[in-house]
Formats: sequence, C-alpha cells, structure tokens
Amino acid sequence: MHSDRQLPDLTVKVKQLKDIKAIDGTVYHVKGKIVTSSSVSEPEIEQFQQFTYTDPETGYQLPCNIYLPKGYDSSKKYPLLFFVADASADINVTATPLFQGNGATVWTEPEAQAKHPCIVFAPQYTDDLINQIGMLTADSNTWTPGLTLVSHALQSVIDNYAVDTNRIYGTGQSQGGMTNIALSDKYPNLFAAQWLVACQWNTDEMKVLKDKNLWITVCEGDTKAHPGMDEAVAKWEALGTKVAKNDTFWDSKAPLSTINQQVKDLEKQNAHINYTVFAGGNHMYTWSFAYNIEAIRDWLFSQSKDGTPVKNS
Repeated sequence: MHSDRQLPDLTVKVKQLKDIKAIDGTVYHVKGKIVTSSSVSEPEIEQFQQFTYTDPETGYQLPCNIYLPKGYDSSKKYPLLFFVADASADINVTATPLFQGNGATVWTEPEAQAKHPCIVFAPQYTDDLINQIGMLTADSNTWTPGLTLVSHALQSVIDNYAVDTNRIYGTGQSQGGMTNIALSDKYPNLFAAQWLVACQWNTDEMKVLKDKNLWITVCEGDTKAHPGMDEAVAKWEALGTKVAKNDTFWDSKAPLSTINQQVKDLEKQNAHINYTVFAGGNHMYTWSFAYNIEAIRDWLFSQSKDGTPVKNS
C-alpha cells in the first residue's frame, strides 16, 4: 500500500583535477575544493503549475499538476489530457507524476504541443490520502473514496479551464489505467478516447466499454494486465465489437520508427478498440517505453466524442 519512492537528488558535485587554461589565457589552478551546484533547473516540471483541490463535499485535499499551452486563451477551447500514475508514485510530493516517467510530460514537449496543443492535468494521489481514505484503486475493482476525489478534481478542471469537452483524453499506467477504466465506466460520456497502459479491471464490468475508443498496451510478461486484457478483449469480441490486435507480439526494443509504422498499420483496421501486446517485459517495464510511441499519441488526439474528424496542428 505504501511506496518507498524518493524524490531524486539532482545536485551535482564537481572537483577540479587539473589546471584549466581559459580562452583568454587565464589559468585556474587546482585548489582541491569540491564545488556543489547552487540550484537545480527542471524545465519540463517547471512548466506545470501546482495547486491543491479541496473537495467541497468531504474536505479531502488532492495535490494537482496542470499544464496550460503557451499563449493560453480562456476564450478558446483546448483538448484536455488527463494522466494518472501508478501506485509506486503515491508519495507526498506533488510533482511525482512529472518525474516518475513521461506519461504526463511527453504531451508538453515542444514538438508534441506544436502538433497537439492541449491542457495536461496530472493529479497526485498521496501517501497521506492512503492513510486517510485508502488506495485510489484496488484489486477488488470497486469504486473508492479516492476515485470520487479524483473524479471531482477532474470535473473542477473541466469547469474552470477552457476545456473542449468533445476532446477529453484519459491515460494512465497500472493504478492510473484502472482509474481511467473506473471513470469511463461510471461516466460513459466523459472521454473521447483513452490509452490504457499495463492495467486491468473486472472484465464483466468492462463490457460497457465495448464501443469506446481505446488503445490498450501491455507486455507479455505482465502477469495481471496481459491475461486480464486478453479476457476483456474476448468478451468484447463476443459482444460483436471489432478489436484490432497484433498477430505476433511486438518488440519494444525495435526502432521507434518501426513501432510507429506497426501502429499505423493496425489503425487501418478502423477498430474502436486497439490491443497491442509487446514481447517479454513485465508490469512496470511497460510504461518505460509506451509513452514514447508517437503514433499512439497521434491516434488518441485524432478521436472526438461526437465522431467528427479532428484537424490537428
């Protein structure tokens, strides 16, 4: 229930080993001192704003991270990307979703924003909240007080920022993917599309997602998500849903250009649900590479709730 993840120490210590001659001829002699960096710059994290959402119904507080596109104009409407991290990130550091992997920050890279300008919302479920109200998600696949808190925070962002409600996209890994499934189940008109990474849920409950726009990514060696999603896919297919699947497991270590082409080829099947399994790997390995796959990110942003074609930048 409790993570041992620590905030990384990014300070640097430097010791001069030899005399250094500058371009202007000045010689800096060895003094034997160790110099420690005076500050740390984390530009990918610093472009997010932090705030605390207080639930008016319960009083529980949820630390949050939000990114607003450059030149944000409240009179316009922007797609919203909602990201939730895995349970190993559940510590009392608000910025954890921004450094535990790239599931939140990949969408804010200059190239990504040039292509898909969007608001990014990444709430941080904390250890304090686990002690107060329990885990955000559990293997019992039941609705939790934590899910209520996160869903209320998400709705608050939708209400208070310039969000295009036709283009709300959800994603997350493990706990975060489970959160996405639970929210989509409870609020069927919330998301235009979701990317579920290394996660699973009660497959009978997941039947209601049969017509949703989903991209599912798991690794063969994930002993929960792989068999769980196999079962969910079989049940969707039994209900008549077309699911696009890779016939042979993909290689996560292949060049990204190869994986991106594989994604584009799979897209040609024009299925609402896409299910991609990568060879080997394990649970936590999955999100070390998943969010680098640009073609899946592009697929996500091409979806809309009302089905109208999306013109991306």
